[in-house]
Amino acid sequence: MDNINTAVPQVSVIPDNDERRQIRQKYSRTALVLMLNIAVFNVIGRVLPLLICVIIGGGFGREAVAAGMQTLMDHDIIMMLLSVLPPILSESASILLGMRILGVDLKKLLSNRENYSGSTVAKLASLCLGLQLAASMIAALIQMILQAFGLTGVMPDLSATSSFGANIILIFYACLLGPVLEELLYRGILLQSMRKYNERFAIFLSALIFGLMHQNYQQFILGFLLGIPLAVVTVKYGSVIPSIFAHIFVNTFGMLSLYVLQYFAPTTYEAVQNGGDIGLTGINSSEFPVMIAIVVLRIGFFIAGGIIGIVSLVKGGNMTRPTPAGRSRALPILVSSLPWWIVFIFYIYLSFIEPFLV
Repeated sequence: MDNINTAVPQVSVIPDNDERRQIRQKYSRTALVLMLNIAVFNVIGRVLPLLICVIIGGGFGREAVAAGMQTLMDHDIIMMLLSVLPPILSESASILLGMRILGVDLKKLLSNRENYSGSTVAKLASLCLGLQLAASMIAALIQMILQAFGLTGVMPDLSATSSFGANIILIFYACLLGPVLEELLYRGILLQSMRKYNERFAIFLSALIFGLMHQNYQQFILGFLLGIPLAVVTVKYGSVIPSIFAHIFVNTFGMLSLYVLQYFAPTTYEAVQNGGDIGLTGINSSEFPVMIAIVVLRIGFFIAGGIIGIVSLVKGGNMTRPTPAGRSRALPILVSSLPWWIVFIFYIYLSFIEPFLV
């Protein structure tokens, strides 16, 4: 009987030119999806309000546009729609394009309900809420350093308005639709398209882009820190469901804390929004219980998240270690992709340069 060779063919550590070109093309297609996201978000977010102001103001002149903007700002619902419409359209378009040109099966990521449970979501959400406090402390420290050099930047404003309808739109987007779209794009399309050769690199890259897409340094810190555990859990369980629910929980908790602070501790809220230094003696006595409740909750989640993070690190073994072949097919090829350079240049400008030019 003839001997049958069942040996698995070895993959060369360094890809040859043909394989390198194929991998670069796939990476470049992923970058094109992100370029579409950047383009649609910024074009709609900047051009649409300007066109509306031109129509309302009756002309293209500076005074006409300013008058139109003043009129537009008096309509909270329209302003809120103009705020949430760009990310909804840009992320939806990017998801559809990514599914088409990258072949990512989102149905599988949404239908897979094996292995994870409610406790998985609870642990992930607790870890993310702990990281939320860590990110806010890091952002506050950076803000203090920047203010020492006379730099302030643009602060993201998610405050409730006087319009009930506008608040409902904001809550619906921030606490439900936004998390779903972001998870489908960043833990779905981006992560899945990049993880074939090096999962750890794909996790880091998806978290980095998730942070950068917020286009301000405060939310970049939070997005990057949250993006790592959200991606790790997505890879481990082969599903975006845990990350979607954890993302919804984190955003809802953040919005709820903000609204409680805004409505029940308005003096402290105004001081925080204006970048004031709030000490215990500076808190209004009537607002003290509210502040204590929020602080205790945040510290509790911070401690719980720290414990969960440490336990996860000690256990280890959940991520596939990158092989030398995998490492050579990740960053070295990514940096040779022109579309990725364009993505990074635009995001760095929009996140860390433009906010300080306003």
